[in-house]
Amino acid sequence: MTQKELITEFLELKDEDDEIVEAWALLIETQKAYRDVDARIISRREGDNVRRKFIKYMRQHELTTLDEEGGLNAEEVAIARDGVPKDELKILNHLDLLLLTDFEDVCALWLAEDFRQLEGFPDTIIDFLRNPYVDAWLRKRLIEKDGDRGEKLLKTIIEDRPSELSAHTLLVDYYKREDKLADAEEEYKRFLNTTEDEMVWANYGEFLEKNGRYEEAFDAFNESFEICERIGTAGKDLGEIVKESINRVERMKNLEGDEAKAAREYQEAVWLLGDIRNFAVDTLSEEIEKAKGEYKEEEGIEAITFEEVFGFLNWFLFTRKLEDGRTPAIMYADKEELSEDIKAKIEGFGNPVKGGFEVVNAEHAKFKYSIKNSENDEIYELRGDVPEIKAGSTFSSAIYPWGDIYLTGGALKTQASNDQEED
Repeated sequence: MTQKELITEFLELKDEDDEIVEAWALLIETQKAYRDVDARIISRREGDNVRRKFIKYMRQHELTTLDEEGGLNAEEVAIARDGVPKDELKILNHLDLLLLTDFEDVCALWLAEDFRQLEGFPDTIIDFLRNPYVDAWLRKRLIEKDGDRGEKLLKTIIEDRPSELSAHTLLVDYYKREDKLADAEEEYKRFLNTTEDEMVWANYGEFLEKNGRYEEAFDAFNESFEICERIGTAGKDLGEIVKESINRVERMKNLEGDEAKAAREYQEAVWLLGDIRNFAVDTLSEEIEKAKGEYKEEEGIEAITFEEVFGFLNWFLFTRKLEDGRTPAIMYADKEELSEDIKAKIEGFGNPVKGGFEVVNAEHAKFKYSIKNSENDEIYELRGDVPEIKAGSTFSSAIYPWGDIYLTGGALKTQASNDQEED
């Protein structure tokens, strides 16, 4: 397969005319040149020559490159003739261009009817999946560009290498995003019957916890912790996280009735807020950098310290609006088609109550705290997982409404201990 054929097939350009296909090929060559200049493989002059060739071609054929600034969505890109309506454009995902730029051999394998017939399978794909310098969104895109093909690719790798962690991880993540929970669980069990791994046991515990199966989650986290103990990592990193997870699900499985329902609502809110933060960090990095200056000016601070990080992120996600008038959190809610009730809670999260507070009552087993505003003695129900705070503790922070309850929204600093605690 020639490079032009690879580009045509991978980008699905068979119905486009030759001039458009050539423009995409030149754009990819330009991206490669930028990469090679940065890596000092070619000189800047050589890179500029490639870029000029692309610009000249676009002008000669009256073509334009469109992206988000041209009215497309994030991650979308198109090459169009002047005056062509948007609904007639062949719109591509810019991650596909990055895959072709840096991983042609991976793209060629992805297109194969029989993956095993091409030289380099499965090692070429495994090297790509394991590479710590490959952006997670590129790995995800390779699988989800065509979900059926991506699933087939991963399952073929697993058939040849049953204990390949990278393929297992991507496959269960794909199943979860597609809401194929039975398939995800079957893959967890298959892998753990093949190779015990403390991280996979922990991930399986999280999967079970999110599905409300606390007894099983408790057992899975314990399996993970026992492995951590055997290999000497129980007191650090993953071991500490798993220990906290064991404590959390043990409390959850002991709750009943309204208290169990309220604690579950709190946990689901925390997971959703985490998903929103991850979405923004992954897709709105440039907007975040621009917003930092605005936040510092608005708050009258010179730097965003550790104590300010959660405040800044919450302001960016739930208060600051993008050009289309939505906050990043509402953008995420629209993308995921969340309910109007959840959207209302998300919008409310953008109006925190700031001030000094005193803990009136702490019920750690229920993830529940009663706190009093030091200025007006108003009582709030705060939900969180901060076992170190006790009745009588005071803190100065912001609490965030989530329906009828409040969340810490990030870090709490009790004035008694000066310790940073995060829910």
